[in-house]
Amino acid sequence: MDAPPPSSAQSPWGTPFPGRIAALIVAYRPDDGLGACVAATAGVADSVHLFQQERGRDAAADVRVDRAVAASGASLTTDSANIGLAAAQNRLLAQALAAGADWLLLLDQDSVARPGLRAAFAAALAAAPPDTGLLAARNVEPGVPDTPWVTSADGRRWTVVPRLEGPLLPDLLLAPASGSLVSAAAIRTCGPLRDDFFIDWVDVEYAVRLRRAGFRLVAVRDALVDHRLGAVTQVPVGGRSLAVTHHGARRRWFQARNAVWTWRLHGRAVPALRGWTLRILASTAVKIAVLERGRGPKLAALAGGLWRGLLQRPQR
Repeated sequence: MDAPPPSSAQSPWGTPFPGRIAALIVAYRPDDGLGACVAATAGVADSVHLFQQERGRDAAADVRVDRAVAASGASLTTDSANIGLAAAQNRLLAQALAAGADWLLLLDQDSVARPGLRAAFAAALAAAPPDTGLLAARNVEPGVPDTPWVTSADGRRWTVVPRLEGPLLPDLLLAPASGSLVSAAAIRTCGPLRDDFFIDWVDVEYAVRLRRAGFRLVAVRDALVDHRLGAVTQVPVGGRSLAVTHHGARRRWFQARNAVWTWRLHGRAVPALRGWTLRILASTAVKIAVLERGRGPKLAALAGGLWRGLLQRPQR
């Protein structure tokens, strides 16, 4: 496992972080790992905003959330229903912006920020281009190879970068939501996340929207977040390790529909998105057909989502 960067509110070169960081976490049926997530986040952010889906459905989950809030001083917002990841994050975004946050740190409930995350982001901002709107941390899982990055300098062609060699990797085509630090200025320019996406491809669509608005997306090698990917398994195929997520049929439907919608919204302006989207959809279908359980309903849901995405135009 990579050694974490120095645990400090300043960068290794003594540069303080230029502004206030508000961390946003959405909890959905959380397990015991939520406490570690919120506690670690409180150590790197100036404020923590937690949203709990389905409050009142499971007493044990409610207790976990209450304990995490009491131990960290996080602010808590709840809803008795599952309103979707995008809608929940939008509520937290509005709170954080109203409270004067300069940067918003998005984290999954199964992500634990390492102590040097703030320092790494401060160092990155000191060296990054002035039009940077998003800094992406590396999500690290024990025993799992580095997640490759997708870059596109001109928006027309995309390239897969297997791992970060230098301290910064600019010109990302997209970035994972968990571990992404987004500037308040970029959010005010681009507006909220798309509620109608509900869960999947929310981060992809927003990253492309940031790019189209003129903001740079930059990966940061030394910004590390430990990420537990739930039911994901690593399957050796042809000398490579493939991540198999085992998502249910409903998630597969959203993934397919939202992929097509993202393509329809941004594919003409960012042609690189077209080829990358086709690759992801094709690889997802192959993984389901060859490696996953319950492949019949999942493939049917994937096809249904594709059809809905083509048939129904997303609102702009």
